[in-house]
Amino acid sequence: MASAPGPKLILDGLKEAGVNMIATLPDINIADLLEFVAKDRDVIHVPLCREEEGIGICTGGYLVGKKCALIMQNGGFFNSVNGIVSTLLQYHIPLLLLIYYAGDMGDRSFSTNGAMTEPVLSALGIRTYILRKPEKAKTLISRTQVLTQDYKEPVAVLLTKDVLGRRRPGE
Repeated sequence: MASAPGPKLILDGLKEAGVNMIATLPDINIADLLEFVAKDRDVIHVPLCREEEGIGICTGGYLVGKKCALIMQNGGFFNSVNGIVSTLLQYHIPLLLLIYYAGDMGDRSFSTNGAMTEPVLSALGIRTYILRKPEKAKTLISRTQVLTQDYKEPVAVLLTKDVLGRRRPGE
């Protein structure tokens, strides 16, 4: 299980914010967080094959009264833009998007993804917050969950390696 405190704090923050359904797609950088989600019996965990499936599944969850979150990498977020625009934005569906920020400063992989993440979120009009310190996880997630529910639109929290834990020194 995770040695970094961030993944557990993120899940605790989601649960404290009332999130009871979480859709995820496997990614090595969020593996510890996904392990916590998969083992937790207080939330419905829906593993996905493609991130865009999560948009439809979480929309269905919302329509039956669930508070949902979707956890994915920013590459998967890019794959989901059609579903985000044609479903979440068009029909004002609140969904908390937790996006691993591959290519963020200090992350030597996927620099193009990192460079495009915030501009694409901004172009879609999705309010975005970056989680850089594990101790801020519960507060930020709670506040963004309230925002997405009140705003009736998706809100994104970008998860950094500093919060999720680095796999190897220097990563």
